[in-house]
Amino acid sequence: MFVFGDSLVDNGNNNYLNTFAKADFMPYGIDASWGPTGRFSNGKILVDLLDEFLGHPYLPSFVATDKDITWGVNYASAAAGIFDETGKHLGQRISFNKQVENFQTTINQLKATMDDTNLNKYLAKSLALVNHGSNDYINNYLLPVLYSSSFFYDPKSYADILIKQYKTQILSLHDLGLRKFLLAAIGPLGCTPHQISRDLFSTGKCRDDVNEMVILFNDRLKSLVDELNTQYNGSSIFVYGNTYGALMQIIQDPMAYGFITSNTACCGSGKFQGSISCLPFAMPCSNRDQHVFWDAFHPSEAVDRILALKAFNGSTSDVYPVNVSQMAIMF
Repeated sequence: MFVFGDSLVDNGNNNYLNTFAKADFMPYGIDASWGPTGRFSNGKILVDLLDEFLGHPYLPSFVATDKDITWGVNYASAAAGIFDETGKHLGQRISFNKQVENFQTTINQLKATMDDTNLNKYLAKSLALVNHGSNDYINNYLLPVLYSSSFFYDPKSYADILIKQYKTQILSLHDLGLRKFLLAAIGPLGCTPHQISRDLFSTGKCRDDVNEMVILFNDRLKSLVDELNTQYNGSSIFVYGNTYGALMQIIQDPMAYGFITSNTACCGSGKFQGSISCLPFAMPCSNRDQHVFWDAFHPSEAVDRILALKAFNGSTSDVYPVNVSQMAIMF
């Protein structure tokens, strides 16, 4: 499995960068046996759980030294986006374009261990998980004081150019040999404690204006999945992961899933604990498995476990047109 994305799936790449987007300190990792590793969670993140379901060891981060790349590599970077400029105000980050370049580096390393025929088979059987787009909104389009994108593009036009660039990046990975793609939708960003806290008159409800922007992107992403599946007609598989729908179900009825709150972070400060995210050595809530959100932006391990299960063996309303367990036996 090869992972491309942002802080939702970063397992430590940002530890080595000059950036404010880091999670290599307590209380991050408070519920994991490994402690703080750079994962933006109280415990395991979605890709760790998918590794478990697939019977894989946990993936190494790309920047890790002396790593075993047999089972894949994680290239994700907090604050990174589809556009290179996204997240620049937070410092260094590894953009999607650079993550694609880093994957090429991994391929060159693999060529030293297998011939071209075996490498092609290896890549065709591998899963590419892509989780990008959130930062292109929260750390770009929705920050007009720092970025000009919202002055040049209305929400529909912005979604269009995002998907155009995203398609180019996905096809670059396809050209390098990957054939199985799980493309995660953007979650309901308007329901994060961070966005709720930014609403001056917030009552704790989701910001519909932000969610409507995200839906524009997700609709185009699902259409892209249909387009690519038609284009490659069985020689490759592209899957839409309905993160938005799955997470929104939990947010709208948290008690049905065992949660007591869906709008207040477990670790943070300010309104809904979302004004400032989890700071070093902050004291988080004690009932972490009952919070939908761990910090101002990121779900708790308990939520990621639900999302991972839906991705692995969910119905077409969760993962379309097939789930990860079905993808695993293809080709």
